[in-house]
Amino acid sequence: MSTGETYRVAELEAQGPCILDTSTYPPCARARVVSFDRPYAGDGSSDFLTNEYPLVAFMEEEGLDLTYCTDICVFDHPQMLLQHRTLVGLDHDETWTDSERTGALQAAAHGVNMAFFGAATLVRHARLEPSPLGADRQEVDYRDSSEDPAKSGGNPWAVTGNTWASPPSSWNAAGFLGEAYSGYLEPDTPNAGMQVLEPSSWLFRGTGLVGGSVIPSVIGSDIDHLAPAAASPANVEVLTHSPIPLSKAYTNQGAWNGQTYSDGTYTTEASGAGVFDSGDNIWVATLQPCAPGAASCPATVMRQMTGNVLSLFGKGPAGATEPSHGNRAAVLQAGS
Repeated sequence: MSTGETYRVAELEAQGPCILDTSTYPPCARARVVSFDRPYAGDGSSDFLTNEYPLVAFMEEEGLDLTYCTDICVFDHPQMLLQHRTLVGLDHDETWTDSERTGALQAAAHGVNMAFFGAATLVRHARLEPSPLGADRQEVDYRDSSEDPAKSGGNPWAVTGNTWASPPSSWNAAGFLGEAYSGYLEPDTPNAGMQVLEPSSWLFRGTGLVGGSVIPSVIGSDIDHLAPAAASPANVEVLTHSPIPLSKAYTNQGAWNGQTYSDGTYTTEASGAGVFDSGDNIWVATLQPCAPGAASCPATVMRQMTGNVLSLFGKGPAGATEPSHGNRAAVLQAGS
């Protein structure tokens, strides 16, 4: 969805008066409905050039067989996912409609891989409505089911609570993604490093990385975290487990000796579909070539890892050749 621009509008709206409630979270002056019938920030590009374009450019350079589709396209035609081998999600793919969600679940059940390169995937629950200019031109997310007019006699899956896990949908995305949204690095905080946990994984082929290797400055903004065992698949394989000091991050998902963690996970479903979640909201941005003479440039290794995901997932159900191996017990500190 139009995440970065949606937040910008919500921030602007938050400067006005509170109308429906007086809550501090979600902010009472937030926008409930955002229209696409308006100019976008960034000279019309919004966050496309940072959150999406670097991966588009990389895939085009590699000559991959691609189909481009917006969230609105998937909303209207979720069955189209069944015609492809992989659904690729980009940085900050946070806001989903129920049509998109069920389309992705159905596709995965039929062996379609899911590559989520961003974090905070499938957190916010929205729906689309028409504007005077046409269908699907308004994005609706009340973030409080008691305020949503759809709560009265409507489809409970259309009612927009704060998250998908909130009533009345009460659906935990961790069972699908393998992990859960856990917080964010504080604004203006330097990016964190990504630490390798499972060096034997297909993800690290050709990188030269070993257990404990750290790729500097590639984790920023929102982060995902390994969900409690009861919420995530038993075969979830943790590929990266990266400590972030709480002095630099916010989380309400637990703390271990003053740290939280950003995790990258991989699971395979009964259909053979592979589900990769990077746990890092700026993965795509790290694919941009570094400036000449840069002292530390993560782009080369990040491009190799990205290529490994696309190569495996482009061949068909990833579990046929690379089934995930549950390794929760190897995650230290225990429970983190």
